Amino acid sequence: MARTFPAVLVKGILESGKTTFIVDSLKNGDFGDVGRVLILSTEEGEVEYDPSELAKVNAVYYQFENPEDFTVEKINELIKANKPHALFIEENAMWDWNTISLPPYVVVEQAFAIIDAQTFKIYFNNMRQKFQDIVGSSNIVIMNRCEESAEMAGYKRSLKLINKDAYFITLDKDGKPVSFVEELPYKISDEMIISDKDFGIFYIDTFDNRSRYEGKIVEFNCMTVTSKNLPENTFVAGRLAMTCCANDIQLIGHLCGYNTPLKIKNKGWVHLRARIHYLSENENDEPQIVLELLKIKEIPEIEEPVVSLQ
Repeated sequence: MARTFPAVLVKGILESGKTTFIVDSLKNGDFGDVGRVLILSTEEGEVEYDPSELAKVNAVYYQFENPEDFTVEKINELIKANKPHALFIEENAMWDWNTISLPPYVVVEQAFAIIDAQTFKIYFNNMRQKFQDIVGSSNIVIMNRCEESAEMAGYKRSLKLINKDAYFITLDKDGKPVSFVEELPYKISDEMIISDKDFGIFYIDTFDNRSRYEGKIVEFNCMTVTSKNLPENTFVAGRLAMTCCANDIQLIGHLCGYNTPLKIKNKGWVHLRARIHYLSENENDEPQIVLELLKIKEIPEIEEPVVSLQ
């Protein structure tokens, strides 16, 4: 078993659409000609795998009942018996995947998080840590069964605060792409003032809609974070965000640069005025948001310093 096996992880709460996603992707050839596929399923949902249908797309599956059975030895045995060219692993969200290992020759190439928009609210409010684990460890997030509404746009924003680097896809109940028209709580103009409660919305929207913000001037209250690892004459202008619970608080914010001599306090609070730019070091790099500092004033810590998804 010297060769490596590409693996695709498919994560999500029970009945979020993981099985349907895997089967449809294979039928539609979404992953190209991957050859024979072995699906390792770790839960039994509403939709079951049909061996005869899988045979049509050169795929087989094996059902695991318990996490104790999902071992390197068992996976070696299944690969030897089925001779696949790729693996799909349908993860059970209730298992602790931090304690489960894959053979060293299995290389995870993509990790998908499948989210059912219709049940998102109740699950997110009651199983927030699970969403943190699922979305935070995925590079592609698919929210299915969506309807065009401001509430759906809010769901997407909540997930983006967990993992802003993931690529997000929103689909309707028929599997067709759908976009949300979200009314922002502030008006897009050449000069904008962002309130404390709207900072999280502003932060995510600057990644989603660059054309709205390029060259615009913005004012907001924020915490200043300095570090010797940052470029000279820069600091991070941001806020702490709680994506799940107090143990998962993280910094969200943008790099802010200045030309005049300043003494920026680490973890101090300021009201700043800055111009938004999107810059990249190389032509092929993703542009990064950089704030050009225009004005700064020290202020007391704001009343609610942590951006919360509660």
